[in-house]
Amino acid sequence: GAHGMLAQELNMKKIEEAGVDFYVGNYHKWFSAPRGAAVLYCPHEHLRDAVLRMPPVISHGVDDGFISRFLWDGCRDYAAQLCLPTVLDYWRSVGLDAVRSKMRETTADAVIVLAQLWHPSVDEGDLAISGITMAPLSMHSPLALVRLPKPLCGNGDGTAAVRTSTDAKQVQDFL
Repeated sequence: GAHGMLAQELNMKKIEEAGVDFYVGNYHKWFSAPRGAAVLYCPHEHLRDAVLRMPPVISHGVDDGFISRFLWDGCRDYAAQLCLPTVLDYWRSVGLDAVRSKMRETTADAVIVLAQLWHPSVDEGDLAISGITMAPLSMHSPLALVRLPKPLCGNGDGTAAVRTSTDAKQVQDFL
């Protein structure tokens, strides 16, 4: 759920029907809300009372039900949560489907640019088949993995290379 808000269409009823017991998501990534804005969804009261029976910090709301149990720990800055209605209004005014479509389009464009730069011999339609991406571009959300060029992902002879943080820095600089 860390990248789910806005990036994917979320229907909590469908999530519940699929048998999901808990859903946790951050609003500060794709949703563009401040850090600290998140959601914990648990549709089953028996699980809320068993697994989530006691928060790590106990305050005066602990005996007033599930929401109060976790909401009032006495030392929290609620600014991130309080901005969520405004952030949601903004995304609705822009159009959630239009935003998701633009994010997928931009991701696909970036994948193609990287694939052409790093793997020029591979045809754009064969990216998943050739292992350049893990799935066809039509299946990607706003995130995609693109195989690094051989000098950065192996010894050049088909064997795996031991990598260090220096190698990670080299990849970061390369990008």
